[in-house]
Amino acid sequence: MQEVFDDSYVEQLQNFIHKIKGSREMEVRFMIFEEMLREEREEGYAEGFAEGYAEEFVKVFAEVLAEGRSVLKEPLLLCLKRFGDIPDEILEQVQSQQDMEVLKNWIQTTVRSKKLEELARKM
Repeated sequence: MQEVFDDSYVEQLQNFIHKIKGSREMEVRFMIFEEMLREEREEGYAEGFAEGYAEEFVKVFAEVLAEGRSVLKEPLLLCLKRFGDIPDEILEQVQSQQDMEVLKNWIQTTVRSKKLEELARKM
């Protein structure tokens, strides 16, 4: 049994809801509409999740790359110490290098070089 209100607007809403509930076609339409809303919400959630995940992945990847470069620079600097005092130009070159492959090659070159001059030519 429906509660009766003295408000004409509430009465109109009640009549409208009663009409919708009584109409099979309207019920089907409402269910379709409800499903569409759910799908849109899920798609929006999935897109938001994917965007957030991608942003976080890029951030973490950048941190890993930066850390990787740092990890390669440390052994290179240790290898360079065997030559004694290292010229500022070489130290600056090592510190500013961002390419991990170049850093790996420099480590190998440093280990194989007999003299600092030989190393400087190959860098």
